Amino acid sequence: MHAPPEHAELLVAVADELTRVREGIDHVEALVSRLVRRAPAEDRAEALTEAQALDALTQRLEALSGVLRMLGDGATPAESVSRISLADMAVRLRPAAGVKVSAPPDSGDLTLF
Repeated sequence: MHAPPEHAELLVAVADELTRVREGIDHVEALVSRLVRRAPAEDRAEALTEAQALDALTQRLEALSGVLRMLGDGATPAESVSRISLADMAVRLRPAAGVKVSAPPDSGDLTLF
């Protein structure tokens, strides 16, 4: 099942917006990183762990942007979710794209800073 051609432009535009949101989070992530370095030594490890949630968000936004961009380029829903490397997101989206998941995928490639 392909999206109607008239949806392609909107899908790509939404993908671009998600990319801009991700870029905004990148700036916030840099700020948080500077603040974590200034945190008291006894609080730094916990603050760094919490700050890594921003990195996870940027990776999720990037994956969603990729799905929308592929849909906009004419890929099927199954094709568009097949490239998601974040395992937890892939598990949630594949059934909606008509892809049966028989075994849990590997852990994906979430990279923390």
